[in-house]
Amino acid sequence: MQRLLELWILGLLAVTAVRAQSAGGSVNGGPDVQQSIGRTVTLSCTYSLSGSAALREIKWYRVSDAGDREPVLFYYPGEVAYTYGLYRNRASLVNTDSAAQEASLRLSNLQFSDNGTYECLVGAGGGGLQPWEGSAEINLVALVAPNDPVITDDYNSASRNLTLTCTAYTGNPAAYLTWTRDGAAITTDVAENITSWRGYLDAQSRISVTVSSAQSSTFQCTARHPAFSAPQRASVTLRSPSVSTITVNPSPTLEQPLQELDDVILTCTTQEGTVPAPTYEWRHDGGALPASAQQYRNELKLFSAQIEDSGTYTCTASNTFGSDTGETTIVIGERTDNMPEAQTGMPAGTVVGIVIAVLAAVAVLAVVGFVCWRRRQSNELKIPPDSPEEPAAVVSTEPEEEKDEEKLNLMEEKKEADPEEVKVETQGEGHAEVAKKPDPDQTA
Repeated sequence: MQRLLELWILGLLAVTAVRAQSAGGSVNGGPDVQQSIGRTVTLSCTYSLSGSAALREIKWYRVSDAGDREPVLFYYPGEVAYTYGLYRNRASLVNTDSAAQEASLRLSNLQFSDNGTYECLVGAGGGGLQPWEGSAEINLVALVAPNDPVITDDYNSASRNLTLTCTAYTGNPAAYLTWTRDGAAITTDVAENITSWRGYLDAQSRISVTVSSAQSSTFQCTARHPAFSAPQRASVTLRSPSVSTITVNPSPTLEQPLQELDDVILTCTTQEGTVPAPTYEWRHDGGALPASAQQYRNELKLFSAQIEDSGTYTCTASNTFGSDTGETTIVIGERTDNMPEAQTGMPAGTVVGIVIAVLAAVAVLAVVGFVCWRRRQSNELKIPPDSPEEPAAVVSTEPEEEKDEEKLNLMEEKKEADPEEVKVETQGEGHAEVAKKPDPDQTA
């Protein structure tokens, strides 16, 4: 019985080593591969053919989770290798010599989209044998280094429970996270979670502790990843907050002191990595804040500061372990330069917008006016359908002889009134008679 079990195990190992085989040969896929994006990777694949069988083709596919096959590279002996889609000009065979019996695939400039399972298919034939093909699969992991780990905290003051969450964003595969407390590994009550965003993986690890004012500890989260040259770490410490600085923006100088109507921002900074995260309280000269002041977490903003807002501002940071206070003094003087843009009128961008709007309106009115004028001109040139027509020219139908006689009578009347030389044409006869004024010398 033991002998049969050993033979079964050996047979299983042989099937695993030779992923796909048949009577015509075998195809052996290499180990799974991990490589950082941007680099060159090789997917190993070898084959062996039996008897007189000859290589017919080598094909590489990328296999989706649903089982669909996307062509990567096709090769036929004696021809060039054909590449497809996103693999064009990036995929090639390591060796095309059939004597080497190698079908390994080389991918350059590895992309995150290359991540997945690949199938190496080898086909053979000839020698009077039936066509044969075999295949093997190799998994490729395109390594994407995640961001450095960050720790966030959530403190419940009622239960004094502190939850620490360590996150390493957008990696492939997800980062491996571990915790220590004062150097000792935390292995219990650790909640882990991996979420996906556009194919990238976010790793999260969460622990919860009960906070005591007499207890101070340092918690460290370590992220390990194949793309990291060394583990990356983040740490926080249970302790009382310590105010390190209070900054003023804009920072006053002798040349540019703070002036009335400036917007002034005060920022209270505590020692980094302190948990629970402190709360902040601001005071002005030991009393209430100016009416224009607004606080958001560790920042205090004075809108359009006034001269009376000058004085000492204190920031008190507190948590369950204690508190600390820092202070700074600001002096706001009379404005000596032009009023700020917000006080003197509309911003330049608003003025420009109004000017553009006015010009656009003028242009529209000009176009409308021009169209109306053209339409009016066109209407004036047209004759209304019901307007009376102009009288047609009257053509005389009188006989030509009557016209000639009438003309002669007129000429006679004119000669008596003005005895100048008059020429009368008789159209009917086609000749002319000339009447001249009598010469005084001849008359005499």
